[in-house]
Amino acid sequence: MEDSIKRTFKLNCELVEYINEMDLENLKTHFEINAAVFEEIQEELFEYFETKDLPKLKILETHFSIFKYDSIEGFGIEAKLFTANDKETELTLHTEFDNNQLRFKLIEVM
Repeated sequence: MEDSIKRTFKLNCELVEYINEMDLENLKTHFEINAAVFEEIQEELFEYFETKDLPKLKILETHFSIFKYDSIEGFGIEAKLFTANDKETELTLHTEFDNNQLRFKLIEVM
């Protein structure tokens, strides 16, 4: 289980890094994020930061939680987003981990 948690955290970090780079190709390849979802991610970030010059984001293990779904297989993940200089944002990344694959759900203000 500990290895799964570490792998899940690492995959979420990779996802955030591809978002930082606005790398749609790797988001498609590694996380099956299509252009429409990518556009939603951009809109959420641009609206929150009120600029298109976005700060780099990251997640911290101390603000990363995994929970088991009651009704379906897999796990849900919530990760608070921080700027690269450790400033906490109100943004939370939601993903799901199932069948050894991470899937993006949404980024929301919480």
